[in-house]
Parts: sequence; C-alpha cells; structure tokens
Amino acid sequence: MAQRESRLDVVANKDLGPQTRRPRKADARQELIDVAVRIIAENGIDALRIEDVCEQVGVTKGSLYWHFPDRQGLIRAAMFEQLRWLSEERLESLDGAIDSATSRDEYLLKVTTSFADPFDSQEADARWQRWEMLATSRRDPELLEMMAEIQRRHQHYLTSVVTKARERGILRSDADPAAVAAAITALALGSNHLSYLGDEGPTKEAWNGLLLMMIDMLFPPQ
Repeated sequence: MAQRESRLDVVANKDLGPQTRRPRKADARQELIDVAVRIIAENGIDALRIEDVCEQVGVTKGSLYWHFPDRQGLIRAAMFEQLRWLSEERLESLDGAIDSATSRDEYLLKVTTSFADPFDSQEADARWQRWEMLATSRRDPELLEMMAEIQRRHQHYLTSVVTKARERGILRSDADPAAVAAAITALALGSNHLSYLGDEGPTKEAWNGLLLMMIDMLFPPQ
C-alpha cells in the first residue's frame, strides 16, 4: 500500500523552531496545539513541558495561558486534535464507501480497504500512538476522563456512519450500529498484536480474507 502523508506527518515535519517573540495572533492557538501534538507523538505526554512549547512557537507563557487554562488544558486540546487526525481519514473512508458504493461487491471492497491494515507500518505507528495515550491516561484520573470523552466522541461519529449504512440497507437490520462501531475500533487497535507474531502470524492475504468474511456477515442475507 502506498504511504500517505497524514495531517500528523505534516505537523511532525513542520519547522516549528524558535521564532521571534510576537503578540498573540489568530493562529497562535493552533500553533501551540501543533507543537504539543508533535511532542506527545514523539516523546509521550510526560515529556510535554510548557516552557518547550512556548519556546518552539515563540510566545510567552502568558500568551499560552491566554489560550489554555493550564498544562492539562493544552494536553486535552492536543489529544483531541491528535486523535481527530488519526481517525479522520478512516472515518471519511467508511462514510465515502457508504455514499458511493453502487453494489454489494463494490461496498465490500471499499470497506475492507478502510479497515485496519496491520501490514502498513504508517497505520501501525498511528495506532501505537493512540495506545500510548490510552495507557498514559490510565495513570492520571484527569487525563482518563479526557480520554474517555475523546473515545465517546469517536464512538458517536462511527456509530452514525454505521447507522447510515443500515438505513441504506447495506447493513443487516438486526446489527446494532453501536456494537459494530465498537467492534471496528477494537479490531483496529488490536490488530497491532500481529507485529509481535512474526512467522507465527497470518499472511496479509489470510488476514484480508478473514476481514472479508467478517464484513460479509454484516450484509443482509441475499
């Protein structure tokens, strides 16, 4: 599969080094979030320091605190933004498959390619970042509540996509959209387990074949 440049890659490769200090401006908040996302993605939440963020954006702490109440507020905004970037393409792919597919076979092909691909290193890295945020939040009650809210929002949107599929007759009428949405997320996150299996794991062809069978079960009987 061809490697794609995601929104997160753009931020990670963007030159956000020290700049001349300047007054607050309209895009300063987004710059602060971008830098925080990059630090979290590269080094984890614990490595995020207000001083480093301010230095890289070129603003004072006072400017940062004008946009965010505290460090946790910045972390919360960065986590929302990062997970939004990580899931946006996949959700859009599923939504697009529902809107554009004209036959069962076409829909099956499009949906299968939008599921987790454990053999795509770029996708796997994005899921490891999500796992790191999930694990970190378990050690911090406030971050745990933030992550729970993020996960609920993701589940809400994905459920709406699946509901649309059921309303169009693509999904079985007895399939619960919330259950299907949760299963899609669990499958995506859990697929990183394959990176540890080596020769004991399935081939890409076997994995995709299983996905096809699982997705086919969600279609109405012919």
